[in-house]
Order: sequence, then C-alpha cells, then structure tokens
Amino acid sequence: MDYALKISQLRQHLAQAGAAGAMLTTTDNILYATGFSSVMDGWHLIEPIAAVFVPTDTDQPVTLFMPEASLVSIITSERGGYPVFYEAIRTYDMLNFCETARAQDAHLALPDSLNDALSEITGRIEGACAENILFGMKVCLEERGFSRQKILFDDLRVATRIAASNDQPWGDALEVMLASRAIKTPGEIAVLEESGRLADEIIAHTVSELGIGKTWSAIEKSVAKFMIDRDVDPLPGSPMLFGGAYDLVFRSDLFRTPYDIPFEGGEIAIMETQGRYRGFWIDINRTAFVGSPPQAYLDQHAAITEIYQVLTSRLKPGANTAELCRTDNIPQTQALDAPGKLLVVAHSVGHVPLESPVPYPGTGWHAARDGFEVKPGMAISIDCLYFGSKLGPSHMENVFIVTDTGNYSLYQTPLDLQIASS
Repeated sequence: MDYALKISQLRQHLAQAGAAGAMLTTTDNILYATGFSSVMDGWHLIEPIAAVFVPTDTDQPVTLFMPEASLVSIITSERGGYPVFYEAIRTYDMLNFCETARAQDAHLALPDSLNDALSEITGRIEGACAENILFGMKVCLEERGFSRQKILFDDLRVATRIAASNDQPWGDALEVMLASRAIKTPGEIAVLEESGRLADEIIAHTVSELGIGKTWSAIEKSVAKFMIDRDVDPLPGSPMLFGGAYDLVFRSDLFRTPYDIPFEGGEIAIMETQGRYRGFWIDINRTAFVGSPPQAYLDQHAAITEIYQVLTSRLKPGANTAELCRTDNIPQTQALDAPGKLLVVAHSVGHVPLESPVPYPGTGWHAARDGFEVKPGMAISIDCLYFGSKLGPSHMENVFIVTDTGNYSLYQTPLDLQIASS
C-alpha cells in the first residue's frame, strides 16, 4: 500500500510545518501510515489502543505502539495479505491481557514458522513494556531526544496529558494529515478502483430489490447483506444515507427516513449507498423511480444530469472546488422549478467521506464557499442533489480520480434515472 511513499509525503508536510514529528493515535491515521488495525478499533474507545510516531528525520525510525499481547496480530495481518509497516515497536500493558499472555503454558507448542516470525518482530522492540500507552509515548520521545522539539498530535487530549508530565512542545496534526491523505498513492488508487467496481454492483443490487410491494426497511437489510458478503462495511444504522420515498416535501428526518409502507408505485428512492471497503469510503448516489415516471420528472432528471456533466468537466488540476460547483452559470439550472434547491458540493474522499484539505472545522460554510485547489492524485466526490418539492428530488454523485490533465470516475453506473417497474 505504498507506506514508504505515504511516510515520505507526510514527512514533507511535517517539515513544512516546522515539526519534528507526528504522534498519531486515531485509527484512520494509524491505518493510513502503517496499515495496522485492530479488532478492538470497533470498540470506539475514548482513548487510543495503538499509535504510530512518524519522525520528520528519515534517520529516525517509524515506531508502532501496541499492546504486547497483540504482537501476533502483525503476523496474522501479513499472512492475510495486509502487511503492517513499521521500523520499531514499543509495547505497553493493556489491562491484564498482556500479563496473561506472558504466563507459562507447558502445553503450548507454536510452529517454527510462527516462532521465527515472532522473533523477527521482538527483535524490533525498543525498551521495556510500558505501564500504559501514554507513558510509552512519553518515554519514546524522551529517549529519542524529542521532548524539547515540537511534535504534532492528532488527539489533543493525548498531547496535553503528555505535555503536562514533561512540558512537551506540541501542535495539532490535523492539517498536516489532511494535506498528506488528500493525495492518494498508486496503491490507494488501486483499492479505490476496486471499491468502484463494488459500488456499481451494490447499486445494481439495490435497483433489483426495488419494486411495487417492497418495503424500504427490507431493501436496506438486503443491501447491507450484499455489501457485507463482498467485504464492504455498511454505514452504521443503514447502508442508505437518505432513506426511502418522497411525499410532497422531504421528511424532517433528512438522513434516516423511516418508510415501512410497501411501495405502491410513484415513489422516488434516493440511493446514496455508503460503506467502507478496505478502509476506503464508497460514496455513490443514484435516483430510482418505482413504477412509470411522468415525463416532467424525466425531463427534470435529464436537466440535473446535464448540469452534472458540466460540473465534472471542470474537475482538473488547478481548479478550485468552490468555482467548480457554481451552477448559476449553467443554463439548465434556470429550467428547474426551484434553482436555489440545487445543492452541489465537492469534497475529498478517503478513509472518511469528508477529508478535504480545508481549515478546521471542515464541515463549516467556508469549506463550500472557499473550496480548495484540485491536485493530481486526489479522489474527489461531486454531489449534485436537487431538493425541489414540485416533482421530487433528483440526486447523483460519483467519486473521481484527478489525473494530470483531467479526471475519471470510479463508478460506471449510468447517471440515468433508474426505473423499478416490478
């Protein structure tokens, strides 16, 4: 997964920020820099289970922090085809798990291949097993001579606790991480392309499940299973972001529309289908109509499609996402019943759906108003969401890889209105 290239990118941004390194403890940043993940990530604890220290100096090792009892997970990950990148390891005691793992078991006989792999890993362990992960980080920074140099942290609680014990100079790693993560490496793009093929399959399955007599809740369950069977983790709660049908006005619960009444025909289904594949976000959106759509609605959807094609033609290096998203200079916009109800936004996609290189907080108005510069290697999602109430909504969204001269879409499902008649 090009970890050496990603570390190199990150070090360039650290040097530009005047920092001696970054201590990363959030799961997505650890995954980005090392490929390490843990089943315990699913616990969503309020404190880190693992960490990675990336020094700006290339002569200093990239160090992975983890529970001593979890060392074998590095081996199982590699054997599963997902190698973990690190140059040194620091361990700590997690509750009493590690104490139990160290206990003698006369009946335990490990195969030689596993013993050899463990020996290689333990040979990279630095120092003693720490009492907790924060103490291990503090000792590492002190022993490496970083305790008087500025270190960036992605969890400011971790930063303040360490600084309280040794006056560690620190800063926020957010902007540095977003700048690095926004430019995808060839390995990341390859995974995103795999996710695109899966997204097309998911949308095709979703459309096949729609029809008169079907219920939205049953469709959600079917889509979620379809995704899980293909190693895609659905969005928690529902794989469908917006929910089901549209009745006169969009329901107040915008992102979770309950709809258990069987479709009778005439419903519009917004299929913003989301999940994560190998840590990367799938963010595809198409619109479907149950039954025979009226000509006026077909014309509206065709107009939105034409608008979208103009928007995507603007996506190229050097463009600004705010300018890219302007619709007032596209003639088809004025043909809509409520032009002001057309929402267009462009955002960077990666381990999360919104990881655009914009000032924090990235969900503020400034992120859409001011935008950011498009660069080669970015994965950009363009949302084109019409919320007009006269005929109903028309939504579409693709994720694009930015090339040196333009872009290409990860998704090949046509933007045309999807019609479910049975």
